[in-house]
Amino acid sequence: MEGDVLHIHQHLSISIDGSAVTVPANLGVDPLQGTMSALHTHDTSGIIHVESATQRSFTLGQLFTEWGVRLKAHTIGPYVDGAGDRRVTLFVDGKRSDTPLPALRLADRQDIDIVVTSHGQEATSPAPFDWAAAG
Repeated sequence: MEGDVLHIHQHLSISIDGSAVTVPANLGVDPLQGTMSALHTHDTSGIIHVESATQRSFTLGQLFTEWGVRLKAHTIGPYVDGAGDRRVTLFVDGKRSDTPLPALRLADRQDIDIVVTSHGQEATSPAPFDWAAAG
């Protein structure tokens, strides 16, 4: 259920070898049960909604639990940093971060980018998300 004590938003983008991965609509939403997790999406824009009845911290790992996609310290789905030729890089607000992926605490208007590259490719942060255009 949506809460009204904490209401913040983040933007998540994921790219693998330069190709964008769509963050699904309705993560954390169960229309059959008529329920909604405090941490959810409404559409495929990558905007995460945190709407909680209590003031507390939420993490990126909690979103991926709703999504059903594996997220570990340096792993997203089948991509493991350093395994084979893969590199998994986290950018927060345009800056490289060493925070373990699931432990990243969500903050309002945060721009989160997970970039998976092959060895030898330089991971770069995408252009900042345009909150003004998002409405």
